[in-house]
Amino acid sequence: MYKKLLTICMMSLLLIVNIAKADNTLINRPDVNEFINYMVKKHQFNKQQLITLFSQVKIRPQVMHHINKPLEKETWHLYQMLFVNEWRIQHGVEFWNKYENALREAEAIYGVPASIIVATIGIETKYGQKTGDYRVIDALSNIAFSDSKRAPFFRKELEQFLLLTRDEHIDPMSMRGSYAGAIGQPQFMPSSYRYYAVNFSKSGKIDLMNDEVDVIGSIANYYSKHGWSYGMPVATQALMLGDRYNYLIKKNKINAPLTIAEFGQYGIVPKIPVANDNMQAELIELQSHYKNEYWLGFHNFYVIKRYNPSDLYAMAIFQLSNYISALRTRLNHGTTHTA
Repeated sequence: MYKKLLTICMMSLLLIVNIAKADNTLINRPDVNEFINYMVKKHQFNKQQLITLFSQVKIRPQVMHHINKPLEKETWHLYQMLFVNEWRIQHGVEFWNKYENALREAEAIYGVPASIIVATIGIETKYGQKTGDYRVIDALSNIAFSDSKRAPFFRKELEQFLLLTRDEHIDPMSMRGSYAGAIGQPQFMPSSYRYYAVNFSKSGKIDLMNDEVDVIGSIANYYSKHGWSYGMPVATQALMLGDRYNYLIKKNKINAPLTIAEFGQYGIVPKIPVANDNMQAELIELQSHYKNEYWLGFHNFYVIKRYNPSDLYAMAIFQLSNYISALRTRLNHGTTHTA
């Protein structure tokens, strides 16, 4: 009995030691030390401080699980149910009403519709309710030093994160975000935080975690800097007439940008007529529950994709913004119908 108990204790101790070692494996890796030396040489970081920092980085297997299986790989039917739903519509109206002045000002300055700004916050963090539970340093490091094809991108974001925390005098171990290292209510990656975040509230310090006015202005600035065209459409549903569109498939041009008039030559026409037939668009195919949906995405659709390079994401932003806007209009006119 004593030997059995001793064996169990030894196994438990070995497990604890192995876990402790696993948590600190990053600092022993050549690529991590190469990155540390790079940060010291290029940005004059203190080497010992970076060694201490990366010694505290934890291995998070769930980070790689999420990065390899993002929701954007699911069907449009599932994605739409998750993000374009009654809760986000109703709370979007409430958020809009609460921050109406800031949204109006952002729209006037940056030319980005309030509905798009609100929908972005709604989809990213449920209007600030879900900003992420991962330490940003853990999330970024786990991907940056993995065998993922996206590792180079995340190494750059890790670099930007360390610069951000140094510039803003933030403890890099304290900041939390998504499994991909996105920060705050707008879920900005560190590079976006550094380049597009604005102190819209004029408080003297940018705060994308707790200051909704800063969040509103920063999202509007992001879309504006990426080329949002004021007053121009985002997308419109398309009808596929006949089988002439098969020619585009055979020629591998189904995803090529064409004018509305050119799409019409292949039997692809807007469900609702577009004022300018010379407007350029791209065909979007979404896997719905019963049959595929086809849409024509305009310039502003691809501006939204600069936030997240997924057709599902951009379409969710577009549709949610329309539902929020429609419900708010009805409520303001004294009706009680929901979207």
